[in-house]
Amino acid sequence: MGHYLSERESENENAYEYENEQGQGRGARRKRRHSAGDATRELLLVTAERLYALHGIEGVPLRRIRTEAGQSNSSVIAYHFGSQAGLVSALIEFRYVRINARRAELLDEARAQGILGDPCAAVWLIVRPLLESIEAGEMFVPFLARVSADPRAIAQYLPDSVGDSSLGLLGELLPDLMAALPERARRGRQVQVHNSVLNLLAELARGRHRISEAQLSNYVDGWVGMLTAPLSAATAELMRQGAEAREDRS
Repeated sequence: MGHYLSERESENENAYEYENEQGQGRGARRKRRHSAGDATRELLLVTAERLYALHGIEGVPLRRIRTEAGQSNSSVIAYHFGSQAGLVSALIEFRYVRINARRAELLDEARAQGILGDPCAAVWLIVRPLLESIEAGEMFVPFLARVSADPRAIAQYLPDSVGDSSLGLLGELLPDLMAALPERARRGRQVQVHNSVLNLLAELARGRHRISEAQLSNYVDGWVGMLTAPLSAATAELMRQGAEAREDRS
């Protein structure tokens, strides 16, 4: 009887080891499939980024993205993103997560250095993460410049979970400067700097032009000037008249 139980125990151990090996094998295969799926998803995002940056969203059919990404499955984009809008939104989120994290890191450094009120430091916080993206070989900046050219498009594609941290950055870094301007002028200057930075850096990225530190510093000086230029009496009067007209209509 003892000998019989020993054989049964041995059989059970063998069966357990076999099932364990099979389970580990299935887990490894699932992990490989998951890794392969992530790699395919990222490849589609990077390919779409490059094509959209060069030709615009409407100028690139999904079939071309799939083909240039080396994917033969005709439903691969639908599987990963659902639609073109889903692909564009996923691309914005894919890049902005890292760019915003980098900008937050630089903001912490600026706080530690006590330079929150410096307009030049504020502009560099907007510029530096975008420049680093270009230097890494990414085409997100020229892609974003194309999308941002149409406010309705950016509103359509921008995911709820992520946004451009630079738009609220100037108000935080330069509260006195921003508060001194009428609200309409303040919003206009923020958008003006944001769009100018995007478009100039996008042009450099598309043309693969190198820019010296001196040139870049000169551009930053120009963007600082956009923020700090005094409001002329003529502009102030026009804005006052516009505000009164809007109050009358309401």
